[in-house]
Amino acid sequence: MINRAFVLGVAACATGLSVMGAVGCGGREWPPTYKTIGMVTLDGSPVERASITFYPKEGQQPANATTDASGKYQMTSFNAGDGATPGSFDVAILKFPAVEIDAVPGGVPFDESNNTDEDPSPESLEDSENELPEKYSNHEKSGLSANVTADGENVFNFELTSK
Repeated sequence: MINRAFVLGVAACATGLSVMGAVGCGGREWPPTYKTIGMVTLDGSPVERASITFYPKEGQQPANATTDASGKYQMTSFNAGDGATPGSFDVAILKFPAVEIDAVPGGVPFDESNNTDEDPSPESLEDSENELPEKYSNHEKSGLSANVTADGENVFNFELTSK
């Protein structure tokens, strides 16, 4: 004769396996993204280190990219270079001066003499200035847009002018 506890244990294991199979073991599923590339130029010249942001018009995920030395970019939504989610976007493009940081291999050991109660100098608090015309920095006023589709090439070249 089969022990009732054994039958209940087998039933509980089967139920647990069924739930795991239905729910899955993987992490969170991301919405689909599609390769989204292009180039940014200012007065016909490539813009290096420009920061491009796609602001969603329809509630989808925003996307970001930075241009390389030739002005080319590839958008990122969740993982580096994965593209953008489908839909319409307003676009903003900015460029700030490169920040140079002197680094020491292995870091710098703690030095109590570096601690200070002094306020930072006013020069260190100044905001960096956008190197592109201001109109492109606001996605609502830039006049730039992109419509990412599941079956399109999704190449968006932004030809900025300094005037």
